[in-house]
Amino acid sequence: MNRNASNNQRGMALLMVLGVLSTTLVLIAHLMMIAEIVSKEAYEISTKGLMRYQAESAADTAFWMHLTDRRLFSDRTLGQTADDDYRVSEDFEPWMLDGRPHEFDEGRCVVYLNSGESGIRVDNLETLKDGLNSVDDADLITDIDMLIDAYKDYTDTDDLTNLNGYEKADYEADGFYTLPRDGAMEFKAELYWLPGWQDVVTEEIATLPPMKISYNYGRNKKTSVFSATDRQICSLLGIDENSGEFQTIKEAIKRWLEEGIPLDESLDGDLLISLQNEFNFTEAGVAVVEANAYDGQKEIMSGYRIVREAKISSKTFFADSRKQCLSIWERKWR
Repeated sequence: MNRNASNNQRGMALLMVLGVLSTTLVLIAHLMMIAEIVSKEAYEISTKGLMRYQAESAADTAFWMHLTDRRLFSDRTLGQTADDDYRVSEDFEPWMLDGRPHEFDEGRCVVYLNSGESGIRVDNLETLKDGLNSVDDADLITDIDMLIDAYKDYTDTDDLTNLNGYEKADYEADGFYTLPRDGAMEFKAELYWLPGWQDVVTEEIATLPPMKISYNYGRNKKTSVFSATDRQICSLLGIDENSGEFQTIKEAIKRWLEEGIPLDESLDGDLLISLQNEFNFTEAGVAVVEANAYDGQKEIMSGYRIVREAKISSKTFFADSRKQCLSIWERKWR
């Protein structure tokens, strides 16, 4: 009996040891997994921090290169052959607002320069009707008119409601007691406070100038062809996204962005003239600079976007009277 009891005790002890050992191994594995996760997170945070500075530096360099380009070359027509003798002789790469990629740090950072005047302007919502047919698009035109009335009520200083407007009592009924602003919008995202915007606003909204900066867009300013959306191109030209004309245009723009091949070498005369009639080929006065920095394996990305005026002669190019600081319209990281 004593021998059996002793054997049972040894067995129980062995099971307890094995149980503790198994629990310890599980805890060790768990700690190792946590350590690996923490290590990866620390690496990603530190790498992203460095890439953030890298993207910001590349964006600022690209903007100064653009200003240099403007100073050296007066012809600011986009999408054409760079036949300037000085540009050719100096081998000066074009730094224009046409969306072409510019690589930094052996391709680990890419910068794009685009027009800052493109997009839906909150103060000119009538342009949403461009290319629409009063019969086929009657419902959409009605929605646009309602949005325009809501915008007027949001920005005017009185409490009178436009025909399809939305005033203080309507916002209060929805639980928004601080709306409307009763003044000019300060941020483009305010357009999303207006009722019915989901049915109308399907494209990018143009960046608003900072407070106390008045920028003249031009009453009938056309969208840059290199910043236009597929919907805009098809709508203004009256073609379908599946049409051969649209695919030809997309391929021509792609060849310009990737290879610098002028549009007149990719498009026939009639199609090019149609584009020139509906879109702007002259460089804008506001620049959107976007920089994307990547790690060595291109698994981590840090982006930087800044919008600022590009015309040095503009009165609002500088943010201060001493002309020491450049004005910034918008800046954000991602």
